[in-house]
Amino acid sequence: TQTLVTAPEIIFFWVARMIMSGYEYQKEKPFDQVYFTGIVRDKQGRKMSKSLGNSPDLLELIDKYGADAVRFGILIASPAGNDLLFDEKLIEQGRNFNNKLWNVLRLIKGWEVKEGTGNENAIAWYESKLNASLEEMERLYADFQLSAALKVLYSLIWDDFCSWYLEMVKPEFGAPIDSYTYNKTIGFLEKLMQMLHPVMPFITEEIYQLIRDRKEDDFIT
Repeated sequence: TQTLVTAPEIIFFWVARMIMSGYEYQKEKPFDQVYFTGIVRDKQGRKMSKSLGNSPDLLELIDKYGADAVRFGILIASPAGNDLLFDEKLIEQGRNFNNKLWNVLRLIKGWEVKEGTGNENAIAWYESKLNASLEEMERLYADFQLSAALKVLYSLIWDDFCSWYLEMVKPEFGAPIDSYTYNKTIGFLEKLMQMLHPVMPFITEEIYQLIRDRKEDDFIT
């Protein structure tokens, strides 16, 4: 309860009164941080309302694109403290990301594995990128920059992992992959699913369970 999440229009109506009440009755401040959410607006910058008929039906969007895609689209376009201009294309981006993750799983699980060592340069390069991104995300989370943190993770997965790393390590058509590279790649994918889980809990848990055999109580959650 050290962070209050609220809208900026009630700073003096409610937030200030809570702080004064904390000092008056408990002799201490009630929370350390206040995070102000932005207002969701339409593409023209208008505040969404039933009278204007410009509010999206989130349940319809979930039925159409999936809950993970909706969460992704809203979060990646929500800069801290600023308003969000809603566009359904953001949700489509989330759906495309879903498909990308699923195709990555299918690709990796389709490889034949043989004993051996492999492309250590590619592995070391991606390990370095992952660790640097983790540090950057921790810093952004501490500053409540959730959208910026998600953009770092999105680039780490789509650009660095899918477009570069997998292209560097995947075997030639019909050839097996060495066990060292395969296990390292599985480990990277597990870590990425854990990092993405707060934003896209359903597909990340599903992929995590399918990557390798799990104990009954082994969940990302």
